[in-house]
Amino acid sequence: MGRAVKRPLTVVIALLAALTMVLGVQGCSRSVDGTAAKAGSGSAGPRNNDSEKTYPNLLKECDVLTEDILAETVGADPLDIQSTFVGAVCRWQAANPSGLVDITRFWFELGSLDTERAVAEEMKFPIEERRVAGVQSIVMKNPAANGACGVASDASGVVGWWVNPQAPGIDACAMAIKLMELTLATNS
Repeated sequence: MGRAVKRPLTVVIALLAALTMVLGVQGCSRSVDGTAAKAGSGSAGPRNNDSEKTYPNLLKECDVLTEDILAETVGADPLDIQSTFVGAVCRWQAANPSGLVDITRFWFELGSLDTERAVAEEMKFPIEERRVAGVQSIVMKNPAANGACGVASDASGVVGWWVNPQAPGIDACAMAIKLMELTLATNS
């Protein structure tokens, strides 16, 4: 008798597992229009070969600003900052007297300010149009994240900084704008 009960239960579990796998694969796959291209091949448009001359700091990737400058800009001790990720974006965490502050920098050579604006609009972030160091930029605020603030600028693609305090009461926008001003400096 015990076998008769276990067998149908085993079959039901196996069928549910198979159904879950099929639905999972269907939910994670989709077609995207376009042609695959190797990174940096320029198939998405002309390459910004004048980036180094126009904005020399952009090509310094995660070393665009020293950790001392990052710490000073967010009100932290230079001994209390550490890099937490280097890759498509650069991330640091600094200890400000008010709490920890997460700092993120990105530069997408083939990106655009319009794309960053569209993403911010989709996320319902308040957006302010402004010029930073003479470059068309947007300031985006995430009110749900302790006043986190980002700045994206139209500089040989799109470059951006986000400052995300882990505690309220820090002027993240002033910090992000200062980091962008330093990044867009052309005499470094």
